[in-house]
Amino acid sequence: MDIEKVGSRGTLFKFNEKDSAFPQDTYVYLIDAGEKLFLCDTHVGPKSMETVKEYLDAQGLGSKEIIVFNSHGDWDHIWGNCAFPNAAIIAHESCRQRIMENGERDLEKFKGKYHDGSFKLKLPNLTFDSRLSFDDYGIEFIYAPGHTADSAICYDKRDYVLFVGDLVEHPYPYLSYDDLEAYIKSLEYIKGIGARTVLCGHSGSVDEKLINENIAYIKERMK
Repeated sequence: MDIEKVGSRGTLFKFNEKDSAFPQDTYVYLIDAGEKLFLCDTHVGPKSMETVKEYLDAQGLGSKEIIVFNSHGDWDHIWGNCAFPNAAIIAHESCRQRIMENGERDLEKFKGKYHDGSFKLKLPNLTFDSRLSFDDYGIEFIYAPGHTADSAICYDKRDYVLFVGDLVEHPYPYLSYDDLEAYIKSLEYIKGIGARTVLCGHSGSVDEKLINENIAYIKERMK
């Protein structure tokens, strides 16, 4: 696993096929906001999150409160929630509903392939409609449907770092949501928010060129 510092208070963890049975590169983002830590997504289970916990302990951060954010309800972004049994798990309200409807099915479907059955789902327990702000910490969560109907983003207003989950991907986005107009609107919003760094769930740090290419791809599919 690769670990990279981002801005003044961010850490980007890159998981690859050597780190778990899941073959696709996946990124988890941590923000040290002082009294609290904000963790964006939790990969494919508690074993992955043990690496994050070991890093926190090594950095002297292990005693801080962790708040988890689920960018959307896809299983490769939420299975590690249960590694934080006492944590607030933030997500859009439709993300919680989606996990309730599909989560157990996904666990059973991929048991033995991507997990060993040793953990259970932990649902988001702090949900929001359009946005949720932690003003004292300079953190805001914003609903931005596109990759999925329940997609949301996390914006660190102090470092100008935006974590967008799977809304932007290289070389083109995966379309699993029918409202492509809404997807384009979310990508345009990402461009206009003023972030200096945009981080994605599977593509790491991306630039505006890739975002524009994602928009062009979606528009082409709308014809």
